[in-house]
Amino acid sequence: MSNRPCRLCFLAFAAILLFAGPLMAAPSFRGYTGLVAVPTADTLDEGDYNAAIFTLDLEEGVDSNVFAANLGLAEALEIGFAHFDPERGSGETFINAKYRFAPETAERPAFAAGVVDFTDEVDTTVYIVITRSLAEPYQMDLDQIVAPQLHLGIGGGQFDGLFAGLSAVVGERLTIMIEYDSDDINLGANLPLNDEFIAHFAILDAFDDIGLGISYNKSL
Repeated sequence: MSNRPCRLCFLAFAAILLFAGPLMAAPSFRGYTGLVAVPTADTLDEGDYNAAIFTLDLEEGVDSNVFAANLGLAEALEIGFAHFDPERGSGETFINAKYRFAPETAERPAFAAGVVDFTDEVDTTVYIVITRSLAEPYQMDLDQIVAPQLHLGIGGGQFDGLFAGLSAVVGERLTIMIEYDSDDINLGANLPLNDEFIAHFAILDAFDDIGLGISYNKSL
């Protein structure tokens, strides 16, 4: 894809995000709570859980499925796994964890740290990330931040440096996202189908790959 269409897509998404409404958190295409591929400082509440199935149509012709689940084990502590099952080759299972050290307030952003692939199946990755609402006044609605949000982080391993994302909700339902995962720009959208199921869509790896999925989100 040429640079001009890429820039137009980026600018269109960014413009929508800046004028959009509240955010809904959801599992990422890598399993943990996040946007498309990057984590956010949000974590599942204690007793909350989700399960997701994603499919990735990769440009090089090797499709892949991802099976993931997460549990809010304690206040601000999320644990989970993601099993990557490529069309060709052996699969890998990552054990992930994330802890939110501080929630967002009017004075400071939320702050969290996490680990991806704890057992080093491919590359253990440690990261830190902050999440900050962009709109004023600061509001809370059922423990969800009602505002467009900016996410900034840094990690090693699979992230290999700085990553960032912007997310918001359009029309009180559709969450749209744009992110830089330390290597490529990704676009994504999540649409709640009802109170429990969310449909996921993404364009990844500099607009070369497509991802689709569905997640089930519930409390114990």
